[in-house]
Amino acid sequence: MRFTLRNDSNNEQIPGHGLREVRFFLLAGLLLCLHPFSAAGQVSYVARFSMEKKSYLLGEPIFCTFSIQNTGLLPFAFSFRNPTRILNPELEGEPRFSVIDTAGRRLADPAPRPCGGAKGTAVYGSVTLPPGQIHSERWLINQWARFRRPGHYRVRADRRLPLLGLDAAKGEFTGPPVAYASATNEIAFEVTAATEKDLRLAYEPYQKALEKPGTAGFPEAVLAVTALPQPYLLARLVTLAGAPSSERRWSREQALEGLARLGTPAAWDAILRIARGKGETRSAASKPVEAAQDEAFRAYAILLLAEKGDSAFLSPILSILDSAPDTLRGEIVRALGFFRSPRANQVLFERLHSPVIIDRVNAILGLRNLEIKDAIPAIIAMLNDPEAQVRQVAHFALRSLTGQSFTLSSSATPSESRRAEEQWRSWWGKEGATFTTRRQPPCRAW
Repeated sequence: MRFTLRNDSNNEQIPGHGLREVRFFLLAGLLLCLHPFSAAGQVSYVARFSMEKKSYLLGEPIFCTFSIQNTGLLPFAFSFRNPTRILNPELEGEPRFSVIDTAGRRLADPAPRPCGGAKGTAVYGSVTLPPGQIHSERWLINQWARFRRPGHYRVRADRRLPLLGLDAAKGEFTGPPVAYASATNEIAFEVTAATEKDLRLAYEPYQKALEKPGTAGFPEAVLAVTALPQPYLLARLVTLAGAPSSERRWSREQALEGLARLGTPAAWDAILRIARGKGETRSAASKPVEAAQDEAFRAYAILLLAEKGDSAFLSPILSILDSAPDTLRGEIVRALGFFRSPRANQVLFERLHSPVIIDRVNAILGLRNLEIKDAIPAIIAMLNDPEAQVRQVAHFALRSLTGQSFTLSSSATPSESRRAEEQWRSWWGKEGATFTTRRQPPCRAW
């Protein structure tokens, strides 16, 4: 198979394909000249999902393969990316999987519901598929279904993939899709009981792939060990989470989530070290390098610890608070609401009076995450804050906690905010005694 991969972030192409691609585009242009009818009429494909085996071990990565063959006369192109599930269901071209057992019950979806409602994004490259060629992708079904016991299962897989046609004048695949490659398949398979020895053998190919980041199977290997972590893979997960940027070809956040899914004391301790900024690994040259120092990564580790809600993590996180940079400090304050601890709550209420705007904003968001009615009067009072940003966040938090639809313009003046405060206080005076805050389901399965 010959295709071109392009990463949208740096427009790099696989080396060694330049001359062949020129010849390919010249041939495609000639075909367009010889066949003056529409490109859409010439797009022909066969697309389907298939399972790699009929039987899998319980705890083994279960991959489903999507393949598409160009059976027409002209080339077409489509988007391509690493096979990590994206939580935004509105993204076009994403595969979807649902699994049922023999009783017709759908297996639980293990995907997290990130606190704050983030949908997720992806960086796409593109695949150019000449006539007669086949492109295949492996997707880990365990990202869509949690297998808890042995048994017989059926997976329904479907996808609607936009295909781009070649613009002969520009020599590029541009414009609206000329067709949509649709594939829908239902496939039966079995999951059998397994010993630890069985699983170790099943994971050997993925462990070997992790030793060679440049190989084709590396993304699937990272996905397998982070989505289905095993205790004997702890060191591998720590290495993935702590790799320096010069070696990184994966998301460190993905490795953090793998540690959280593993859920052993050693795994949570590794996350805590990263939160403190003390992660360390070694490069290929065996030189010590600092890992997990960037604030966003540390903040994500802190968020995972807070969502876990274990009071043992509270003191270490609070010890970071005063010395943390502004952005990281704000992330810590906001995360405190997930602990639902009197000590954490006290910090949140105290930060409402901080002279630093970002502290007050994040204290309000932390109280929203706390989801208790005692926080509502304090948040209502923040509608009198001298800073417009604080007033807007307070109004947002009140709507989120109560479900009330009171409005406040994004350009509201202090006097308009005071009127909103009076409206909220009036509502609270009538409803506060019997009001119950809306509790959201847990963010994640761990």
